[in-house]
Parts: sequence; C-alpha cells; structure tokens
Amino acid sequence: MKNEILKAQMLFEGASTVLVTSHQRPDGDAIGSLLALHISLKAKGLVSHAILAEEVPQRFRFLPQASSIQETTHNQFDLVIAVDCADRDRLSLPPRFGELAIDLNIDHHPTNTNFAKTNIVNPDASATTQMLHTLMPEFGLPLTADVRTNLLTGLITDTLGFRTDNVTPQVLRAAAELLEEGVPLAELYHLVLTQRKFDEVRYWGQGLSRITNEDGLVWTVLDLNDREEAHYTQNDDADLVDVLTTIDEAKIVIIFVEQRQGKIKVSFRARGEYNVSDLARQFGGGGHRSAAGAMIKGQLATITKEVLTAARELLYSKPSGHT
Repeated sequence: MKNEILKAQMLFEGASTVLVTSHQRPDGDAIGSLLALHISLKAKGLVSHAILAEEVPQRFRFLPQASSIQETTHNQFDLVIAVDCADRDRLSLPPRFGELAIDLNIDHHPTNTNFAKTNIVNPDASATTQMLHTLMPEFGLPLTADVRTNLLTGLITDTLGFRTDNVTPQVLRAAAELLEEGVPLAELYHLVLTQRKFDEVRYWGQGLSRITNEDGLVWTVLDLNDREEAHYTQNDDADLVDVLTTIDEAKIVIIFVEQRQGKIKVSFRARGEYNVSDLARQFGGGGHRSAAGAMIKGQLATITKEVLTAARELLYSKPSGHT
C-alpha cells in the first residue's frame, strides 16, 4: 500500500482540476468521503467537482457543502477519484462518463476489484472516512472544520454508532481527534442515526407488519405500494434493516425492497460468524462480512425465493471461518 500512497501523492501534486465521485445509492460514508475530499481539494486551491448521478439522500443534506454535489458537469479533468466504491460498475456517474478512466480508488470494502490506475484499499478500515482521516494529511490536503464534520459523519454511519465488530482503537482515536477539534459528535449522531421523519416510520410499519423469523433468518419485504402508502419518496428501506439487526434471535437479516424498472434492492446483515458478503456476491452484489447488499433484476416474488434459499443454505451450513 505504501507504493500506492506514493503514487497518489504524485497524482495530487500534478493535478489542477479534479472529479470526485462515489457509489450508487450513497450512504453516510460515501457522502462523507466525497464531501471531505471535495472540500479539502478546494481549500488547497484546486478546482474540484463532486459528482453523483442521483440526489443526495435527504438525511445527509445538512452536511457542510452538500449542495455543491452535482449530478453532472461538462468540465474536463486531469484527476478522477472514486471513494468508498468497490466496483467500477457501481459508480454513480452520468451516462456520458461511462468510459471515464478512474485514476485513484480509495476504499475499504474487501470486495474491491482494484478498478483504478492507482488503488488504495484497506479492508481492515471500518470506513473510507477513517482512511481519509489518515491519508489526507499525507496528500497535503487540509482538514478544515467542514472536512472534519464530514469525516466523522462517515465514521458514525458506517459503524452504526461505533457498535460494529470492526471498530478498533484506531477508529475511536480518529473519532476522538475529530471531537477534540470541535466536531459535534452528539449532534451528528442524532441527525444521521436516531432522528426519523414521520414517513420513514410509517414505511417501517409496512415492513414490520410482515416480518418473518425462520430459526434466526429474519426477513421482510417492502414493495412499491408500501412506499406510496407511507408517502416515502426514497428508494431504500429507510434503514429498517438496522432495526431488524437488534432482534435478539436474528442471525441473518434480509430486506427486499422493490424498485422501479424491475429491480429488487436486497440488504443483508449478519451476526459475527456468518459472512453475508459471500451471499451478496452470489447475486452480483458485495460488501462486508456483516453488512452487504445487491441490486437484482427480476420479479419480487422470484428474487425473494431465490435469495432466501441461498440464505438458508448459509444459515444451516457451518458458519464461515469455523471448522
């Protein structure tokens, strides 16, 4: 990784106009990483464009300079960076950038395909924002107040409030350093993890009304009608999957969310010994050992049946890593 960091330093030294992007359906780590790098590049005097070919999720629009994220641009770039994205095909880029070469890839997903010219990938990191907190000073990029706020947001969201099993002393030290610099931890925690809109909770109710537990395989479905009845305008599960992981009996948790254009968004969560990233990969997705996802083309009933069959095989086999 040291050689890759040296290559990245040279890329930053020779750049003047930069494009920064992240993955489709961006979460807090994606948005936090994107904005932190974008803001710091501008503070250094570079021209930076933060690009996502979709709207910023509502809950992250309060973040410093979130309104600067564009859905497209007609500018030319001498440096293109992807953050928090494991696969080239998952980048949230407009169609006109379909063949755009990625110069630098900074990510922490174990399923990363090293799709860029230079790849800094650390699966041991709990979040890409954790990596950036260390890397940005090495790249000569300043950690302004707005940068720090975005970095801590990514740490909070990707660790579910510092309670995932990949939280290390290094993660907590990074959070402590950001807190010492005045970043409002309690306020951010509330805004991104505990505060809920009324339509989100109504949407939860639709999924909770049909929740199923099969020997520790806990799952539910949210279809397009549920979204309309709850007046929920986003295309995700409103983080209901993280609520289901609190169920005492749950070993593997799955939520199926029907999308338009014949696709199903599937979110997986697991307790320690089960590896749901392997499960997600069976359906063209990926992620982490305990949290993964996939977007699958097909009918809701068919996809639900196929995924649950594979999940049962994982549940009733020997847990990953055990002999």
